[in-house]
Amino acid sequence: MKRILHHIASMIVSLWSKIYTYSFRVRIKGWSDYLYSMWVCHFFGKVGKNVYISRPIFLEGGGEKLIKIGEDTSIGHHTILGCWVKYGDTSFTPEIIIGNKCSIGEYCHITAINRIRIGDGLLTGRFVYIGDNAHGGLSKEESSICPSRRNLTSKGEVVIGNNVWLGDKVAVLSGVHIGDNVIVGANSVVTKDIPDNSMVAGAPAKIVKNLN
Repeated sequence: MKRILHHIASMIVSLWSKIYTYSFRVRIKGWSDYLYSMWVCHFFGKVGKNVYISRPIFLEGGGEKLIKIGEDTSIGHHTILGCWVKYGDTSFTPEIIIGNKCSIGEYCHITAINRIRIGDGLLTGRFVYIGDNAHGGLSKEESSICPSRRNLTSKGEVVIGNNVWLGDKVAVLSGVHIGDNVIVGANSVVTKDIPDNSMVAGAPAKIVKNLN
């Protein structure tokens, strides 16, 4: 009986795959994301032309109007943009600025209580983290507090230059300035400034090649 049911189910799925093809599914998703982009763009402070945002995107922190996105930029699905105007009892004046012709991959996380400024032409892989803040410091007093209840702190703004490529699972931490034309290898953790025209890798990230 199970073999018969499996055979019937297989025939139904085979027939359905000829009607609902993979390429047709991709087109439907494209139309859906196009409409989603038109809707979600109304929640940001400023959005340029031809911005494409795949659904869903998650907006956290209440500072959506303090996020600005340039022209011809795409943001992958399940990206989190956290622009925190208040956390606990502390208020902040954050800002997230994303330049033109950027391509931000799926499942990325960008979070600000200070300022994150991204230049033109950024390319990221998936699961990239860019944050100018952390939950508390390294004091003994704070260690006894649940991390989610510690005050958010920042070592300074994050600045990313033009034509930067961040590989999969890269983390860019607070106070970091990344120059133009920089390549950051997958799984790297950027804790210090990176000069123009450099390739870096590692945790913490170090220069492995000069691109001049």
